[in-house]
Amino acid sequence: MRIMAASLLLLPAAASAAPEDELAAMEKTLSRDVRAFIERKIECNHWAGEEPYDAARARQIERAVQHLKCEALDKDEVALKRRHAGDERALKGFALADEVYR
Repeated sequence: MRIMAASLLLLPAAASAAPEDELAAMEKTLSRDVRAFIERKIECNHWAGEEPYDAARARQIERAVQHLKCEALDKDEVALKRRHAGDERALKGFALADEVYR
């Protein structure tokens, strides 16, 4: 009974973990292609939120977005979700990646 009560006390903390922390904990359980996509999606979301406060910064953002192929992100995600449709960990990873820069 004490173990069960202690476990219940931990639930709110686990439920409130940051998506980055959950992804880090899952990292070793995800396939290489899923990990690479999640990293790419997080980076694309990061650059999408950056301010081009001058011409040099605008060029830096544009180069990063092009290098990461952010314009193809949605299409690539559809293909990966199809390929990993039966993998609950991968699907959870995709969802957590969406939450990182919300």
